[in-house]
Amino acid sequence: MSHYYDVSQAGPSKPFRIPIKARGQTFELWSDAGIFSKEALDAGTKLLIDTCDLPEKGRVHDLGCGIGVVGILAKRAEHDCTVVCSDVSERAVATTKKNVDELGLDIDVRQSDGYAEIPEAFDTILFNPPYVAGRETIYRLMEEAKDHLVTGGSLQLVARHNKGGEMLKKKLLELFGNCDDARRASGYRLYVSRS
Repeated sequence: MSHYYDVSQAGPSKPFRIPIKARGQTFELWSDAGIFSKEALDAGTKLLIDTCDLPEKGRVHDLGCGIGVVGILAKRAEHDCTVVCSDVSERAVATTKKNVDELGLDIDVRQSDGYAEIPEAFDTILFNPPYVAGRETIYRLMEEAKDHLVTGGSLQLVARHNKGGEMLKKKLLELFGNCDDARRASGYRLYVSRS
């Protein structure tokens, strides 16, 4: 059975639009069958978008972008950031490109399993982990993200604390030696670690 972390999704593409209300903005984006949280902005992603720290200048990576909402809102923030959105899923990448093009935004959208096609380093990496892919894959993505941060850069990931988040916090502490989890909503926490 296929899921949103697969390269290709089972079943036909069925594009439709969903409302987005986050970071003080309201607009619509395209979504599609087989993409994570396809029918609405999920509470974890909303917390990530609403409370993440964005650099005034620099490079931001939306890792596992889905329909691109995190990267789009990062680009639309009042900052001078270069934004890269990536996902392993062909359908997610096509949908993100459609949204970026429709909004006329200068965002680099790539298909990549983690950092396989992404050699550069970032000031900020924003990440809602793909739980369906399993713990080993999530840990690998976290380790790769750490290796793609500039000195002083941050990995910011969101999770339900009582459903895997505590485990991810321990991994962040192991990787970075620090983790702030003060931002919370609807059972989710934003975990921020700095290199």
